[in-house]
Amino acid sequence: MSTTRHMPPNPPLLVASLGADAGAETPRSYHHGDLRNALQQSALVLLRDKGLEGLSLREISKVAGVSHAAAYRHYADKQALLADLSIVGFEQLTQMVEHALASTLGGPLAQLLATGRAYVVFGARQPQLLQLMFSNAIPDWQAFPELASVGQALTQSLQHTIAQGQQCGEIRAGDLASLSMAAWSMVHGLAMLLAGKRIPGALPDEAYVQQAAEQCVNVLAKGLRPDPERPA
Repeated sequence: MSTTRHMPPNPPLLVASLGADAGAETPRSYHHGDLRNALQQSALVLLRDKGLEGLSLREISKVAGVSHAAAYRHYADKQALLADLSIVGFEQLTQMVEHALASTLGGPLAQLLATGRAYVVFGARQPQLLQLMFSNAIPDWQAFPELASVGQALTQSLQHTIAQGQQCGEIRAGDLASLSMAAWSMVHGLAMLLAGKRIPGALPDEAYVQQAAEQCVNVLAKGLRPDPERPA
């Protein structure tokens, strides 16, 4: 099975929410009851422009055009805000992964590789958000049940796809948790390297990201395919 299939173009919603300028619009005045969304959008702007160190409830309130006290109606402290932004990130990443699964022809292995490409592209398009999602700024996800839930759901989706591949013979037999960890580590590692601009000579454009993602999943595919000479 070919592993060089390119992921179909993202739907307009994903392009708008995950592109290089995602969250770039300066939040406008909000309607009553929309305070949380205004604060989220302001936080995404600051995260993109100033990084994690530039985030504070006071600065976010200023960008949103609300009082400092208003922010505390939704966030008890900065960590609660970071957890909320991480949830947004996981929801957007999950949306990309689900789109890759739904729009990829072929079996579970092809679908798995498509989700790997999507993961890498997300990291390149949303570098600060991906770094926040997996930073130690929130040491205990269990303190924020919704965050723990969305993170676990992404892991379960990966394991489900690999299990399907094992059942139909496209992915080699082996411990599901170990194979899932290996697959995730490969694409996550590349995504984080791109997000942190740690690859010498890397070009900051979509073509380079797509090429790097393709090379990564091709290597992953070789490791996941059944080896006829390997004992069952």
